This record gives sequence, C-alpha cells and structure tokens, in this order.
Amino acid sequence: MNPANPAVQAMHKWRDASRLFLCMGIAQARTADMVMLAAACGYDAISVDLEHTATSLESASLLCTTALGAGLLPMVRVPSHDASLMTRVLDTGAMGLTVPHVDSREEAERIVAACKFPPLGRRSIVGPTALTQHRPMPLAENVAFLNQHMVIAVMLETPEAIGRAGEIAAVPGVDMLLIGPADLTAEMGILGDFRHARFREAMAAAAAACGTHGKVLGIAGVSDLELLRDYIAMGLRFINAGNDAGFMVQAGTAQAVKLRGLELSGKN
Repeated sequence: MNPANPAVQAMHKWRDASRLFLCMGIAQARTADMVMLAAACGYDAISVDLEHTATSLESASLLCTTALGAGLLPMVRVPSHDASLMTRVLDTGAMGLTVPHVDSREEAERIVAACKFPPLGRRSIVGPTALTQHRPMPLAENVAFLNQHMVIAVMLETPEAIGRAGEIAAVPGVDMLLIGPADLTAEMGILGDFRHARFREAMAAAAAACGTHGKVLGIAGVSDLELLRDYIAMGLRFINAGNDAGFMVQAGTAQAVKLRGLELSGKN
C-alpha cells in the first residue's frame, strides 16, 4: 500500500503514543468545508455524530472522505450496536467507529466481530473503499489493510461498564475506551459533576484498564483544562474537544457580548 495514502498517515499519527490526539465533533455541518476548518484549526480527527443528530449516512460519508483528504482520521459515532449500520459506516469512508453504551466484554466482542473481516471477525467482504483510495488490489490484501487501518472506540457510560473496564479493554480489536462523562455521571446520580471523587475514581479505573491492556483512554464532553491535565497525567490521550455547534455558540456569543458592549457604551 502506498505510504502516501492519507489513511496510512492518519493511522501513523494515531499510533504515536507521545501525541495528544485531538478530535472535533461534527453535529450540524453537512458540507466538506467544516472538515477543512477542523484541519486548519489543528485537530487530528473528526467524529461525525449519528447518535444525537439528523445527519444521514450519505452526509457522514462525504465528511469522512473529505477528512481523509484533509489528513484527519475520520470517525463516526453510531447510535447503537446495529452491525449493519456499523459496517455501512466503515464501508463508506469511516476509519474509526465510536460505539455507545458498551457495558460488558460480550458486547465489545460482538462489536469487534461485526466490524473486522475474517479471520478476526465476520464482516462481509468489501472491495476497494475510500480508505484504499478505490485502487484495485487482491481481496486478501484489501481486507488485511482495512482490518489494520481501523479504530474501534467503545464508550463506557455506566458504573457497570467502569466496573468491567478491565475485561472490556482486554478484548482484542478494541482500541480505545472512551468515557462518556454526561451519561456516566447521570447514572451515578451526580450529573455534570466532573470534579466529584466518584467520577475521578471511574477515570482512574478506566486508565488502569487501558494501561494494563495497551489501549487508548479517551474522553468527550469535558472542557475544564485543570481536570484534563489531571486525566492526561493518568494516561488520557484522546480528547473530543467539542463540536461545530458548541464552538459556534461559544465564539458567536463572545462576539455578540463584545458588540453589545459597544452599543451600550455609545449611549452613555
């Protein structure tokens, strides 16, 4: 495979253990421009959200293939463990898959089996895709490349999942334990309290599991830099830093506040 293939380059960055891997979520954008903006801002990946948005599979494919061209790792957050959706997402441009609400080793094993080609799983064989630049190659070479250039992230979002973090991380083919802090703290009865001692203990348990089994620890939905520094010291390496809608509201609000200040000062 051509080493200049963007998928090869994206995977090389992903496997660099010295690198803090930054991801930008895409919730509302449907055009390639947002992916290019994410690259211009310095992100390493995008994550197209199909769980909490109206984004279609076709739009996700467009965003993912653009990400490859922009040098980013294209990920998609699917809404469920539906094997047919997960494989269609992977067939149409995604390199990474984020699967929500994984609570056990058995669920993680089923996800890997659905997403990996034989002999690692039972995914239906596919021909060349965007990841292989649609270049014809022997089937065995094609599926081996796709198996190797894939990131499977399972989301731990319940106390039960945290309690089984070690057995989930031990599953071959799982690449990342991604903490979903909003759902996790909701399940704990401490919604949004990311400084709570119980949440910190959950992060430490997930970090220990990742360290033992050589998996990446990730988090989404936390913007507190002091907390993120603490988690990085624990072993955190992947941060979903926010999404297009949140960034626009944040920057747009800040600008509106400044301009309203001009309006008021002009009346005095």
